[in-house]
Amino acid sequence: MVQQSVLIMKRSRFVKDLCKLVSIQTESYKTARMMKHINKVVQSIKGCTTNVDQYGNLYVTKGDGPYRCMVCHTDTVHDIVKAKIIPVQIKNKIIAVNGSSMTQVGTGGDDKVGIAITLQLLKEQESMKAVFFLDEEVGCVGSGNMDAEFFKDCLYVLQCDRQGDYDFVNKISGTELYSKEFGKAINHLLEKYNRQVVTGGMTDVLEIAYKTKLSVANMSCGYYNPHSSQEYIDIDDVINTYKLCKDIFKYVNDNYNVSNNREQYVWNNYDHRSGYIHDYDINDIDSNHDIYDEIDRETKAVRRVCGVGCGMYEGHCDSCMMSSKEMLEFYYEDDESYQTQSSSMDGVIQIGPNSDDEINGK
Repeated sequence: MVQQSVLIMKRSRFVKDLCKLVSIQTESYKTARMMKHINKVVQSIKGCTTNVDQYGNLYVTKGDGPYRCMVCHTDTVHDIVKAKIIPVQIKNKIIAVNGSSMTQVGTGGDDKVGIAITLQLLKEQESMKAVFFLDEEVGCVGSGNMDAEFFKDCLYVLQCDRQGDYDFVNKISGTELYSKEFGKAINHLLEKYNRQVVTGGMTDVLEIAYKTKLSVANMSCGYYNPHSSQEYIDIDDVINTYKLCKDIFKYVNDNYNVSNNREQYVWNNYDHRSGYIHDYDINDIDSNHDIYDEIDRETKAVRRVCGVGCGMYEGHCDSCMMSSKEMLEFYYEDDESYQTQSSSMDGVIQIGPNSDDEINGK
């Protein structure tokens, strides 16, 4: 049965919702405010039921199965600052500004764009499932602790967690994400939205692939310069990705499961979860024998709380864009009162035209 949308998205409302997500700071391991916001939105959507697993991942079910499913992650690499994050819309782009220093900071489009698209589809679809995973940026920790039973009545799983506007990921770490039959079923839609099938990096759907036989996929969704202060979001690219997901939901009505179990690959000492080459147990970091003499004690302490995927070396992490001193300050900070509440979108700075055009996804 073809799923029909019960609502039509208004561009202006969607952009405001996305900007609100940008304003909420969501460092890995410190995503409580984002989860509270997401849960509030979900509870406002008629027909949604929720569940939280032992790790804290949020599961949403709407309507009757079998279900199309979206997943996203709620954390970002950007460290929490003691200031409001102000989203700024300049024509078709969204950037973020530190309200205290008035300097540009990362929007957290990775993966706040994925959250925005998932919430919008939940509002519209009569039947679907969604999962909001914690702590993807530190090695898919949330999805690594998922409840795989949740997906047993799903047809397939989509994720919007890749920069740009062009890629559709069918392989990660040597693992095929979806079957040839699923690829054939979506081929005309990939052509319609000018998407190219590529190999991609680690994200939550890889964990789902390891634990189920479902076809899964990740895709570019309109954020650029991720993990940096120059990160920005292209609104048109986000909306086109939303339309692609909506069309897949509409036209792909079978599961097209993969035929074989997909195994977890590790080459030599390469950890697929972290992308970091190591030959030690993380639990041994504080032992008496030095594993890497060049790693100072401060860096070892950071790795203990951040994970070996942090990429910390000689006091600085190129991936997280932070020094070890900064990391320790935020990871061991007990007082979270400085994390600001999300600001009202009535105060969003907007430069350029604002459109109320409806988006029907056709």
